[in-house]
Order: sequence, then C-alpha cells, then structure tokens
Amino acid sequence: MKKRYTMPIITIITILILTIIFSAIYLTYLKKLTRNNTLKNLGELTKQNAAKIENTIQEHKRILETITNEIEIKKPKLKEEIFKIFERNSGRQKFSRIAIMYKDGKTITNDGETLDLSQNKEEFFKSNNIQISQSQKSQIDNQEINIYSKKITWNNEEVVILLSLDTDKYEEIFSQSIYNGNSYEYIITNEGQIIANSKNEQNGQNIIKKLEEANKENKNENLKTIEKIQKDIKNNSNGQTIYFVNGLSYYTAYQKLQNTNWYLIVFTQGKIIAEELNKILELTFIIAIIIIFILLIITTYIIITSQKQKEKLYKLAYIDKITMLGNYNFFLEEGKKFLSKYRNNNYSIILDIDKFKSFNKKYGHNMGNKLLKKIGEILKETLNNKAIICRLSNDLFGILLNTEKDIKETIEKITTKLSKIKIQDKTYTIYISMGIYKILENEYNIKKILDKTLIAHNEIKGNYNKKYKMYDKKVEEKIEKEHELESIMQEAIEKEEFKIYYQPKISTKTNQMVSAEALVRWKRNGKMISTIEFIKLFEKNQFIITLDKYVFEKVCIDISKWKKKIKNIPLISVNISKEHFIKKDFIKEYKEIAKKYGIKPEELEIEITESALISENTNYIKEVEEIKKEGFIVSIDDFGTGYSSLSILQNMPIDIIKIDKTFIDKIDFDKKGNNLVDYIILIAKKLNLKTVAEGIENEEQAKYLKEIDCDLLQGYYYSKPLESSQYEKLLG
Repeated sequence: MKKRYTMPIITIITILILTIIFSAIYLTYLKKLTRNNTLKNLGELTKQNAAKIENTIQEHKRILETITNEIEIKKPKLKEEIFKIFERNSGRQKFSRIAIMYKDGKTITNDGETLDLSQNKEEFFKSNNIQISQSQKSQIDNQEINIYSKKITWNNEEVVILLSLDTDKYEEIFSQSIYNGNSYEYIITNEGQIIANSKNEQNGQNIIKKLEEANKENKNENLKTIEKIQKDIKNNSNGQTIYFVNGLSYYTAYQKLQNTNWYLIVFTQGKIIAEELNKILELTFIIAIIIIFILLIITTYIIITSQKQKEKLYKLAYIDKITMLGNYNFFLEEGKKFLSKYRNNNYSIILDIDKFKSFNKKYGHNMGNKLLKKIGEILKETLNNKAIICRLSNDLFGILLNTEKDIKETIEKITTKLSKIKIQDKTYTIYISMGIYKILENEYNIKKILDKTLIAHNEIKGNYNKKYKMYDKKVEEKIEKEHELESIMQEAIEKEEFKIYYQPKISTKTNQMVSAEALVRWKRNGKMISTIEFIKLFEKNQFIITLDKYVFEKVCIDISKWKKKIKNIPLISVNISKEHFIKKDFIKEYKEIAKKYGIKPEELEIEITESALISENTNYIKEVEEIKKEGFIVSIDDFGTGYSSLSILQNMPIDIIKIDKTFIDKIDFDKKGNNLVDYIILIAKKLNLKTVAEGIENEEQAKYLKEIDCDLLQGYYYSKPLESSQYEKLLG
C-alpha cells in the first residue's frame, strides 16, 4: 500500500515543486516584462511632456531674441521705449516684467522698481547667449521666478535685458499630468536643483538629496539606483528606473530638455499603474501551485489583463475623459497616420462654442461637461468614418476630415445639428465658430496645420454674422498687417497722424445744418489708412480707448477755437467704443477734458453703438445713466443692428437714435408706411426720442424720410466728412 501511494505522492510533490519553480520563474519573467513595458511607456510619456516644456522655453527665448533684436535695430534712446517693445512682443507668454541691468548691477524694471543686483551681475554679463536662471525669489513681490537674460549693447554701453517669468508658468504645463495627476513631475538642473514641480513643494531643493533622505531605511537597496540617476543627469543621458521607499516601488523616468541644462523627471507609484496586474500575477502563482493544468488558462487571462492595462494607460495618455474622444496628443499622433493614409481632399477644422464660459456660469460645470460630450457624439454621428475628432482643450474641438464633397455642405450640416442641442429633455441654443484649412497634398506637419486652422478660427471668433472662415493667404496677410499697424499706432498718436473730420447733420424742418458727427481718419505718409483696417483692431487690443480720448480732446480744442469766432456752434457728436464700459467712470475724465477747454457737457453728444450696450459683461444702463448724469447728450448709433433694440429704447436714458444705413437702403418707396424705418421713427416719437437717419445718398431717400417726420439726415447727399478747416468755413 505504501509503495502504491508513494510514487503518486512523489509524482504529485514533484509536479507541485516543478510547478512552483516554473511558476516562480515564469511569473518573475512576466513581472520583469511588465516592468520594462511600463518603464518604456512612462519614458515615452515623459518625452512627450518634455517636448511641451521645450517648446515653451523656446518660445520664451524667441520672444527675448525678438525684443533684443528690435532694440539693437531701432536703437531706442529711452528705457520707456524698450518697455514698449516688450509690451508689443510679449504675446500670450505672460512674463511678469522686463528689466534693464547696467554694468554696476543697477537694475530698472518696467513697473518702476530700481533694484541692486550687483551680487549677480557677473552671472548675467558672462555670456553673449540667452541664459535662464534657476528659481529664485523676486525682490519686488517675493514671487518665485526664473529670469531669461541676454547681453546687448544699448546707448554705447553693455547692458543685460532681463525677462522675469513666474515659475508657476512652467507648472501650468503639468495641468495635463501623466497618468491623470497620479504622478509627480519636476523640472531640475543637471545638478539636481528643483526649478518647478507639480507637487506644490518648495523649489530650490536638491532632488538627489530628497531621494537620499527618503531612502534612509533602504539605503543599500537604492544606493545604486540613486547613483545611476545622478550620473545619467550629469552626463546628459535619459533613462528610466525603479526605486523603493518603505516597501513601495516608484517608477521613474528622466528626460533632458534640449538646449538647456534642465531635466524633466517623473515619479509614479508602481501600485497606481501596476497594482491590478500584480494582484492577478499573485493569484496565478497560487493557482499554479494547486494545479498545473490551469496554468495555460491563467497565463491567457494574464495576457488579456495586461492588454487591458495597456489600454488603460493609453486612455490616460490619449483619451479625453469627458467626451471619450481623443485628446491633443491623440490628434498629433493619429493625425500623421491619417494624412499618410488619405493624401487628397483633406481638411482641418477647429470649432468652439461662443460664450461657453457664460454657459458654464449659468448652468454649472456639470451641464457644461454634458454639453461637450453631446457635441462630441453629434460630430461622430454627422461625419463619416474618414474623420478624426478630438477635444483639444476646454471647448475647443479639432477635426481631420477626408471628403470629396463640398466642404461648405459638411459645415452647414455641422452648424445645423449643433445649433439646437437636447440634454435631459431640455433644448439649448448654442453658437459655434469654425476655422477651416484645406490641407495641401504631402503636407504632414500637424502642428503647422493646426496653426493655420487656428488663424482662420481666430479671425471668425466673435463675428456673429459668420460662423466659419476658410484659411487663405489673405488672412495671414491681414494678421501681418495688423501687427504692422500695432507697431506704429502709439507713434501715430504722438505724431498727430489721426485727423478729425466733421460730417453735417441736416434738419428736415429747416434744411439747415444743426449738428455734426466727428469722425477720425488716419493719414500716414500722405496716404489714408482705411478705418476698416484699424478700428476693429484697436477695439480688439483696446487701443481704441486711447484713440477715442484723443479724438474727444481734439474735438474740444476745435469747438473752443470756433467759439471765439462764431456765436452759435452746432452740436458735435463724438463716438465712443464699447471698450470704455470696461473702464469705470471714464465719463468723468471726459467731463474734465471738456471743462479744460471751456466746453459744457450739453454742447457735446456721446454716440454709443448698440452692440456696446448688449455686452454680457456690461451693466450698460448704469453706465449710460452716469453719462446723462454728467450732462452729456446720449445717442445710440447703428440702431437696429443688435439683438435687444426695443429693450434698449424702453430702459435706456437716451436722447437720440441713429437709424443704421442698412434700413435706409432697404426702403421700398412704393410701400410707404410699411417699411421698418417707418416703425422705428414711429416708436421713437412715442418715446419722445429724436431720430437721425445716416447714409443718405440720394434725393428720393431724403424726401421719403422728411415725409415720415425723421428729425435729422446725414450722408454724402448733403456733405462728405469735412476737414476741420473746411467745416469751419461752413460755419461761416
């Protein structure tokens, strides 16, 4: 009996022992394979994040290079001119300030501070190339900053131009962190000093010392690992490794940032990215001890689970968790493959939601996320299989589309389906803006394609009459023209290139001029620059506030001069932009200007465009009440072109409405009493408001408007805008 069972028992024990040995070897191999794949994936993700940081640093260097080149070319005499060059070129990169350092270390900033940096002067003057400092505390506001610097010759002496950048600007790049925020990222020098980090720790510490302190209990185990990291960083090498703290494994990858002595280093707890897989491996080990025949099934299951883990990592890196569409990384990665597959009839589209912030504010971020998800679903339903649809950021969606159809047909379909969106039995009306770029054959640079699409998108953004814009060279040329105008606009004010013209307004009762509108024209080097080119640009960059104030003061000077010669001066109307409503109490400043030249407020009419009064961020009733309170006459310009005309008439303390030219041009002389202009004038009379019709070009229009009792007429039929001297002659 004993011999009968001895062999089976020995066989079973042998099988179990062999199973244990084989399982241990196999599981060790699987763990090693998993570890290597995880390290490889982490290294790739670290490399992608490093590329983002490198692009940001290069952009910062480019801006400093542009500023110093412009200084050396234009040779400004005053430091204030250098500060203006900085303001023009700083762009979206939010440098906190610019400063000029002299040889003795004296440093002057654009916000009026004078600093003594003599202790650091040798560091800044030692090189002719652009340098980037380590993190340090600002002597002005105690913020943690990095300084970009370059030595130049200015006013016959060597100085250093310093650009101060808040360190947290680098940390903003970590907002789309690896593994959805479950990792720690540091920018460090090749000596290990921390420049920026995603962990909200104090910068300036040494990462190597931090690792050594964290590994006191595992010193022998991790000594080689820490030495490897330190050696690789000093030798400008990239790498990945694993080290242990208190029994926890940390996956680590470090990537050198090109053209700097900085590194990006990432730490991720092993349990976060491999915990599920490790549990399954341990379970497999136990099952393998019990029975060898289940080993194949378990191994198969492990492979499947491993694949799911990779998919999980992929989703964290490439999939937007709100819409489940691809993200920006996905767009770049898959876009190249898409363009390689489809070589003709490719389009890039960027679209976003107008006033999405207002939607979030009104309905909450949760509903905003549902809206984004619904838009993603509609785009997938609307477009064919030959399309990549991604959420690039916030409410910005990117599309790569291959279609032989007319692109306008596709755009109309998208616009129609997105105009009314139903969520939880409630329908929301939204408006979208789209930029479109026709991709050239053999064009594969996704970032450049996105840039061109964004140019078209930015051109249409905020234009409620058009929903999309196709990229063309004219758009790029327009942007270049805008940059050119922005570079000379302040100079134009100083040289008084902006001229004031006056266009008379004629009374329908007396056929005499009773008032006039002041209009601005830009004359440079003997040529007129169209108002279409500069007015909207100045509204966008808010220089319009400076220009409007300049025009107002010039009008006051003219009226003051005329009053000394002529007894009764007609009322002069002056336009103000909607940008003024952002600046509180601007009308008090205007009143002081009028007072300075002996002009009473009631001698001036303030013209406000209707669009200025329907801005979502403006308490326009209160602002207009302030204008009236100061004694000025108020008129609404371009009446009828906005969205809230009747509401404005009912609630606003105004005196005059100017009927837009589009209504005058649409008069049907055979339908007297039934034109829109008839009803506008009728409503105005009921509300005791005066009416002005602008854009009168012929006798038939003038006669019709007189018959329906419009008060004042303005247009080329009576007079073109006149120079100040010509208008003065008209006054007699």
